Amino acid sequence: MATAHVLIADITGSTTLYDQMSDSDALALISVVLNGMRTIIEDNGGHCVKSQGDDTLSFFDDADQVFQAARQMIEADWGNGLGVHAGVCHGEVVSHDADIYGDAVNTAARLSTLSKAKEVLLSDTVFERLSERNSALCVAMGGITLKGKREATRVHSFAVSDMTTQTVFLAAQDSIPGPCTESAALTYGEAEWTLYDGESLMVGRSDECEAVLELPWVSRKHGSFELRAAQLEYTDHSSSGSTVITADGQEFKLQRRSMPLSGSGVVLVGTRDRALDTSLIRYDTNDLRPD
Repeated sequence: MATAHVLIADITGSTTLYDQMSDSDALALISVVLNGMRTIIEDNGGHCVKSQGDDTLSFFDDADQVFQAARQMIEADWGNGLGVHAGVCHGEVVSHDADIYGDAVNTAARLSTLSKAKEVLLSDTVFERLSERNSALCVAMGGITLKGKREATRVHSFAVSDMTTQTVFLAAQDSIPGPCTESAALTYGEAEWTLYDGESLMVGRSDECEAVLELPWVSRKHGSFELRAAQLEYTDHSSSGSTVITADGQEFKLQRRSMPLSGSGVVLVGTRDRALDTSLIRYDTNDLRPD
């Protein structure tokens, strides 16, 4: 099976643009950016598979070429408040009907979703193939758990400006001692779910989510709970963030990062207001503690 470096680059700021002007005028400006992104892809030896909505899907044979293309996209001044963020992964791909599929495509898409404006998130399979010059420009972000994967994906970031533009993850260390979670109970209103190892639950406004919160401050796919390797984790995928409050009252603000959970507590989805019961999901873990 063929392998490739898959790049998914997405435009930020388009929603605001559509609010500020007519659809036709906004579409014309976005089309200029998409054309520019395709040119960058081709100039760096890549192949643009398609442009769909606000993003482009492309693939490259060389890690440094895909890095350079992504870097040029996020560093470009596109004007009108528009920017680009991206995800890159190397792996097996399948070509079918002028499109490409495979785990590398899925991973690149999830990394693109997690990345912030003017940031590229790279899987370790890309990072390890970069030249020393380019790898030195990246920052290790630790491991993140992506939906559908049992093992954490090691991620590196390249971002314009400073650390305020980079995604931050709370990655669980392999050697941290603690409880072994057999199962986790999640409660939202009268709905209840039980997660066992390898299972996950998506939270958001979309009907595709298992826990649907039809609230204006909640993103379509806002966050996810996953029980993996005897550890429950909550990952926020949104721009508005989530708040985790533990049983002892500690409060943690999450935005596009993950946090391990144990014991009991609540997650406020898209808000920090504890009075908003409609945004509150309770978690309780069934832990086996060592003697």
